Amino acid sequence: GDNGPWSTFRIGVGGADTQQMRVLPASGQSSSLLVLPEACSYTTSGSGKDCSEQRGGLYMRNTSRTWNEYGQYKLDTYLESRIGVEANGLYGFEDLSLGWTGDGLPSLTNQSIAGVISPQFALGSLALNPRPINFTNYNNPIPSLLHNLRNMATPIPSLSWSYTAGAYNLAPKTFGSLVLGGYDSTRFEPNNLTFPFGTDISLDLQVAIQRITIDGRKDALMNKPIISYISTLIPDIWLPSEACTQFSKTFRLSFNTTSKDFYINSTMHELNLVDNPIVNFQVGPEASGSSIVIRLPYWNFYLAAQGTNFDSGTAKGIFRFPMKQASNDTQYLLGRAFLQSAYLSVDYERNIFNLSQALYPSSSTKENIAPILSPKLSDQPIRATSPTARLSTGAITGIAIG
Repeated sequence: GDNGPWSTFRIGVGGADTQQMRVLPASGQSSSLLVLPEACSYTTSGSGKDCSEQRGGLYMRNTSRTWNEYGQYKLDTYLESRIGVEANGLYGFEDLSLGWTGDGLPSLTNQSIAGVISPQFALGSLALNPRPINFTNYNNPIPSLLHNLRNMATPIPSLSWSYTAGAYNLAPKTFGSLVLGGYDSTRFEPNNLTFPFGTDISLDLQVAIQRITIDGRKDALMNKPIISYISTLIPDIWLPSEACTQFSKTFRLSFNTTSKDFYINSTMHELNLVDNPIVNFQVGPEASGSSIVIRLPYWNFYLAAQGTNFDSGTAKGIFRFPMKQASNDTQYLLGRAFLQSAYLSVDYERNIFNLSQALYPSSSTKENIAPILSPKLSDQPIRATSPTARLSTGAITGIAIG
């Protein structure tokens, strides 16, 4: 993407004439977003990649025999619109498969799709929210992708998913992980803390950041608790100006007044590599009380700069720091930069979610996909750890998207 190197996930779009795409997860979306070829007129890059490669593939609706256009509507980005991420989408219905041909993953017909051309959406995204889609009124709700997966002949075990963004800067690199209806037990350190959904259904992934500290340092980066929200659709961490100032001092950051990005030049980057500051986010359901600590080593914070971020075009030796200064308390957000070191499991049938420290197993470690069981099947917690937990006949453990 134009804001850093992110793990993407494979989907196919269309019937017999399947088009292969690479997309990000969209925690708040009920319709999957696909980049249309018209977006190329807004795409600039010094990377040398063509538009389709840079945007994860372009959805050629005019060549698809299964595309059924519905109309143009505003995207449902209620949370992300607080930081200016909003656009119109060309909505319709299309066949969608998880993974590419040969991956052996489910395919569904007539799924809600929104084609986008806005530069706000560098890549397409896979809808993860189970809420139905309502175009004109609430009398004719259209089921979401997750809901349709739950109602297949061989269904996922619950309306749930788990995600971590991976670790591009580790050696060797660790790819992101996305599981629908379950979780991968090799990708996190378990804990017993659960977070209830926020009272507003559009702000369900609500997290209190109680404190932010640096290992081995007395002064905190942020001492005053704030209420923030998780979105997998955005890359950055949005914090109060006071916290951004402390981060800037600690990581020796500069600021680009045009793009409003923080960045690290090559000299400061080398000093940071030596110091290797580890940032601790103490988070919990409330501003005080029960909490866990998510540790973010320095590698979470240096993302390769793209031409769209800097006036110089290629900006060699300059790294974008994935932090933004919030203008007010409605803009406190935790994006994919945070989810590089956090593992997120969301359970829509219990209206709770879990955050854990992410792990980075070697490529030789086999994934261990376990189900998040529906309350109708089990009274176990969000992550079932019992080896005897069983699914109803015909259910699958969970779908790991590659």
